[in-house]
Amino acid sequence: MTENKTYIYERNPDTGEVFRREKGNYDKRELINKTENMNMISLYDYLGRAAGPDLGKQVAIAASKAGIKSEIREVSNVKYSGPIMLYPRQFLDNFFGGGLNESTSGKQLLNG
Repeated sequence: MTENKTYIYERNPDTGEVFRREKGNYDKRELINKTENMNMISLYDYLGRAAGPDLGKQVAIAASKAGIKSEIREVSNVKYSGPIMLYPRQFLDNFFGGGLNESTSGKQLLNG
């Protein structure tokens, strides 16, 4: 049986390095190699639908507070043309699973 773990992602503001640790564990953290482990994905690709501006803003704020770097991709299709934000898949997994709320009241940030 695979155990589901919740991780907290932290960025060192001096070096830009991103670390992850298990929620509640302050003693052990792991350096994340952004090119190998941080699969960048849009909210549309993650959710399978358009996220909309309100949800997009909530995710952007949470990523900023967590020190998660995002990327921008330009897209053009029938329904939308312009920039979209890309986030690490692991960050989105935690965001929609409630893993980024350790210092809050214990409620999830958002149910996806």
